Amino acid sequence: MTEVRSNRITEMGELQLEVFETLAELGEATVYDVLAAFPEERRPKYTTVLTVLRALEEKGLATHRREGRTYVFAPVVSDREVRGQLLGDVMQRVFGGSPKRLMAALLDDEAVTPDVVRELRALLAEPERDADDDVDR
Repeated sequence: MTEVRSNRITEMGELQLEVFETLAELGEATVYDVLAAFPEERRPKYTTVLTVLRALEEKGLATHRREGRTYVFAPVVSDREVRGQLLGDVMQRVFGGSPKRLMAALLDDEAVTPDVVRELRALLAEPERDADDDVDR
């Protein structure tokens, strides 16, 4: 990934990230498709989602094609790549680039139950996971 795209990923706001994740999950989508994925009680306006999708395009994270008068958007990078870049940024800025310090902080969290620790150990014990393996968040 280029440095420019990398910086643009770490500059994503919360709504941009949520719209991007929705787009990545759908594969390709119209503004209405993205809107439908939001719960009704916090659904943004059509123009807001359109603006966010255009901003994602400007950042090099999405593209679109036209079908008649409708824009169909698609991600240019995977959501895994975006999550990895964001995590790397947090690890660098907050934990001095140390994965060990990041993991220690995560393990201190009350939400990390013994079951979660077992699942993490199993993941760490796998020889090499395929880059496309999807791990639950």
